[in-house]
Amino acid sequence: MDFTVRGRISPQADRWVGLLGIFALVVLWCALTYSGLVKSVFLPTPSGIWQGLVDFQNKHWLFPAIGKSLWRVTRSLLLVIMVGVPIGVIMGTFAPADAFLRKIVNGAKSLPTTGIVGLIVLWFSVEERAKIVFLFLGTVFYMIILVKNAILDVSEDYLRVALDLGANRWQVISKVLLKAALPQIWDAIAVCNGIMWTYIVLAEFINSSEEQLGVGYLLFLGSRTGGSGKVYAMLLIIATISVLTDFMLRSVKKKFFYW
Repeated sequence: MDFTVRGRISPQADRWVGLLGIFALVVLWCALTYSGLVKSVFLPTPSGIWQGLVDFQNKHWLFPAIGKSLWRVTRSLLLVIMVGVPIGVIMGTFAPADAFLRKIVNGAKSLPTTGIVGLIVLWFSVEERAKIVFLFLGTVFYMIILVKNAILDVSEDYLRVALDLGANRWQVISKVLLKAALPQIWDAIAVCNGIMWTYIVLAEFINSSEEQLGVGYLLFLGSRTGGSGKVYAMLLIIATISVLTDFMLRSVKKKFFYW
């Protein structure tokens, strides 16, 4: 194993060391919980978390909740892409547009998303739209900034070559800037997907009920009933879904946006 400063290890070694880290964490978790050194209210045993999942599934809540949360995040992410990518491209391409919008976008990004819940309820009542809008507003400004930076990172050499070859403004934007920035733009989509999964709990607190089931609502039920196993189970479910969707997005990038 190479322990030199900023040394590198092979992909296979990286995979095995990562699995070893997870195994060590599970062993420590079991040692602390099954021995009684940590009370279950702070950290339940693995079997307690499994029982929490089984309880939700016995009520036929678990998979419908996962499906609804996935659908909410997917719709919100598509909306963020439709709005955030064009604005980010325009800001990264045209300096006057960046000057006009930059302070607005930076200011909006700085607003605490939790603080606008009241406004969202006021605008959209407590219907399904309120959850989508909450997720949208929580990530769209990050998407704009990340896309703008991706456009700005494109090498000036590409622009000079395209202009020397007689490319017009639209061709420079679509064939040079946008295409060269696509890998970073795809990374921005993955980042916003992860942010949405951190916000999903609060989004689904907005007047959630059994009819508007989601993983955030199940987490709320677990905390309200004092079931730490159910709370941890939902946290693990949210983390797992976030990691899996991020892995899928990264895999798409490696296959289609590898430059």
